[in-house]
Amino acid sequence: MTPDEVLRALAALEAAWKHDDTALAALAQRGPDEVSLPVLVADYGDTTLQALLTLAYRADGLTDPDELDERLRVDVTARVCTSIGRTLTSWAATAPDEAAGDVARAVLDAIVNFTEGADEDKVLPLLAALRASALLKSE
Repeated sequence: MTPDEVLRALAALEAAWKHDDTALAALAQRGPDEVSLPVLVADYGDTTLQALLTLAYRADGLTDPDELDERLRVDVTARVCTSIGRTLTSWAATAPDEAAGDVARAVLDAIVNFTEGADEDKVLPLLAALRASALLKSE
């Protein structure tokens, strides 16, 4: 994903969290070569879940790529996250732009539950941290 796509996806996640349908409608506007907002948000969610899994297992000391791949294949949390990512991207592929908020809230639910638990007070700070990370990568 390009830095602009990541920022657009994060803006959609925040708008969905705030139930800001006006912002979601504006973010759904796209050029002829841009993907739909539901697809963009689902792709971001899938990519983020996979990155979080990799970071979690590397934090446990796994650095060998083959060992990491094997652990991701057998660990139930990793398999569920992979399944959620596939489900979201499959759903988004046929979803109308109006479904972007629902897709975004499902992505947020998956990310928040993987990272912090279902504490709603942490959603906006988490989005701010993800945005800051995306901006650092774009420099």
